[in-house]
Amino acid sequence: MNIHDDIAIVVGIVTIISAVYKVVVEPKIDAKIAGLETKGFLIIENSKNILSEKITTVDRKIDIHLESYTNYKEASLLQANGLNERINHSWNKTKELFNNEKAERKEFQALIQKQRELKNRE
Repeated sequence: MNIHDDIAIVVGIVTIISAVYKVVVEPKIDAKIAGLETKGFLIIENSKNILSEKITTVDRKIDIHLESYTNYKEASLLQANGLNERINHSWNKTKELFNNEKAERKEFQALIQKQRELKNRE
């Protein structure tokens, strides 16, 4: 036996092992990879659906809270504006009463002054 025959035998054995691997083992690996890809796609689709539902739920909750905040804000503004109007009305009324009181005091002072002048003349 010479080295040339040994190399031919080793190459033949490697070729047979490679053929057996391609026929027997590789299809199983390809099937497992395809199964994993299918499972991966299903997991991604399920995750996508779950996230979409959660986003929709959160969006609805945000809309409800925004609506509630808007209503609260409008009610607060109406209340504040109502209070401002009442304060302004009370202030104007007080101012008017003060001016009337001041005018009446001037009239009384003028009347008292006239009476004193009349007493001083007599």
